[in-house]
Amino acid sequence: MISLNTHITRQALQCATIVLGGLSLALMVIGFSEEGFAGFQARMLPKNITHQTEWVTITAQKILSGSTIPPDKNVIFHVPEEITRITRKVLFGRKGDTVRYWGYCFPQNIHDSANKVRRGFPGDLFLSEAERAYRRMKLIQQRRRTFSIFRNLTAKDLNETQNRLQSRIRHQVEIFTGGTTCYIMTEKSIPIGADPDGDGLNNSLERGYGSDSKNPDTDGDGILDGLEVFRLKSHPTKRDSDGDGIIDGIEDANRNGRFDPGETNPTEWDTDRDGLCDGLCKVNKGQDLRGEDKNLNGIYEPDQGEYDPRKVDSDGDGILDEHEVFLCVLAGGDDC
Repeated sequence: MISLNTHITRQALQCATIVLGGLSLALMVIGFSEEGFAGFQARMLPKNITHQTEWVTITAQKILSGSTIPPDKNVIFHVPEEITRITRKVLFGRKGDTVRYWGYCFPQNIHDSANKVRRGFPGDLFLSEAERAYRRMKLIQQRRRTFSIFRNLTAKDLNETQNRLQSRIRHQVEIFTGGTTCYIMTEKSIPIGADPDGDGLNNSLERGYGSDSKNPDTDGDGILDGLEVFRLKSHPTKRDSDGDGIIDGIEDANRNGRFDPGETNPTEWDTDRDGLCDGLCKVNKGQDLRGEDKNLNGIYEPDQGEYDPRKVDSDGDGILDEHEVFLCVLAGGDDC
């Protein structure tokens, strides 16, 4: 009996969501009376599909496993109850900098909804960084319009000119909580998913990179998967992304996902570009191993016959490290 009631309840909630979505979209036309929902939507969609946009629902289960929001569709998605809170950037795979998307979340309280309708909009809006940048550009273009006292003489005209520059669309939602139902439209497909391991990489992206969605540091190099993907631009499943023999987490000593002064670059095998590998690399068609940090510990130890992978002339004697290695080879050295 309990399972049956649960099933019926879920069906009822899904039906209610669809109805609420339709009502909210209708109310949006009123709420955006100055700009118009159709006009705002048209900026996101090609003209040939503006009036025949499909509806898509992304369930809570799909978000838990990771999914993709298709472009040019009216999309309703349900944030899983299991998610206490998740940032907009993580939920949408940090695509907002390059992709224009916008949406809103329905009020969970019917009384809140009624109040917001009276104020002009039944929900909380969110806009990607790219969409906000586009809107700022449009406002700047409006401000640059030439103004003539011969055309705009009345106080009414002056007020209309000023009011036209004020946007009623404001970014409001940066944190999404479990149980929320939202609407979104995007110009390009974007990944959507939960982030159970808290590494900043949602499940949709984890699946794409082949990383473990339950392990924040899949390759065990000491750097979070999300930092590797978005900051370091390395790979979350490779401990040594540049193949120089030194683990990424040793090269990025403070493990903040950035190449800072005093560190070697985890994404370049020759940080100082002196022709020598930061760690140890195969040369002469794989016959020899040569490099600067020979014990691969990230520490410059000249007494161990090492060179500094951060400097082209480690000892400052005026002879480049690469040339010193060349002289060593010519002299028949066995530890060059």
